Amino acid sequence: MYREEMLACFTDVAEILSRRRVSARVYIVGGAAMALAYDRDRYTHDVDGLATGGYSELTEAVREVARRRGAPDSWLNELPRGGDAREKVVFDHPSLRVAAASPERMLAMKVMSARRTDAEDVKTLLGILGFTTVRQVMDAVQAVFPDEPMPERSREMVANLTGG
Repeated sequence: MYREEMLACFTDVAEILSRRRVSARVYIVGGAAMALAYDRDRYTHDVDGLATGGYSELTEAVREVARRRGAPDSWLNELPRGGDAREKVVFDHPSLRVAAASPERMLAMKVMSARRTDAEDVKTLLGILGFTTVRQVMDAVQAVFPDEPMPERSREMVANLTGG
């Protein structure tokens, strides 16, 4: 899904919720957060998100939109809970609010996974955050994942991208 398709799906979900006089809230991460908040040309297969309000109504509306659009029911995947004080609102409707992970949280998640496909996203996020050193990135990762050591492949990716 590209940015416009995700926004169209969220608009459909919001309209369904509005007709039912309920509201919901979604917190998104991964490729969808990159596409909606930071990199408009990014493509993702699905939306990884956490329903932080109106869960059952949201789930039902997501399935209805999937049927209408011929998409899989899993176009919006449920994630475990977590907080992000610097989330970025990317879709706002009286019946549905969607917030993307902050650039700091996205950077930490992308660095910790350190997949080859994450390198471009990490580069984009480094630019958004103005990070130029390995230490800055390590500090950001430690703030999000305080109990997890950074894998060596993550350190290598960051060093390659920062020149350090």
